[in-house]
Amino acid sequence: MNTAAPTTHDANTDAAPLARPAPSARQARSGDTALRRISMAACLALVAACGGEDEPVAWKDMSFEERSEFMTDIVLPRMTEVFVEYDAKYENMTCETCHGSDAVARGYAMPTPQIAPLPATPEGFLEWVADPAHPEREAFGTFMYERVVPEMAALLEIPRFDPMTETGDFSCHYCHTLEEVKP
Repeated sequence: MNTAAPTTHDANTDAAPLARPAPSARQARSGDTALRRISMAACLALVAACGGEDEPVAWKDMSFEERSEFMTDIVLPRMTEVFVEYDAKYENMTCETCHGSDAVARGYAMPTPQIAPLPATPEGFLEWVADPAHPEREAFGTFMYERVVPEMAALLEIPRFDPMTETGDFSCHYCHTLEEVKP
């Protein structure tokens, strides 16, 4: 004879809720994987809905309009920061600071004759920069070599010229004309 109370599907409000067992390591990994997959799918859906993100265009392949936008939005603000670290007088840098007052007429072409021309030979440059009549040249030259050239090369994604190995492309002559300059 069965003396147990009949089974019902009514809630037993006096009973403590049953605790869920802790997930196994496999279940935890599976849950993390599922969450990652859902997150990735959501991100891909968002990118697709927004039209996707095009691959960045190399500087050499940019149109004039793309270069102008890149210089205005990326290069000018970053290089202003770099130059201000050296001297606060560069706080109000403009396109003309580097491209010259005739930048528009020249289509912003570089190098520009309106910034200091540099000696065309390494020997001439070392003599020019070490001229005791111009002690500011050494500090500014060091700043340009150690901060400006690497930063611009990185921004434009052009390999920096290495004078020791004579490899790379981006160097002082991208912005400065090179000519015979007397100390």
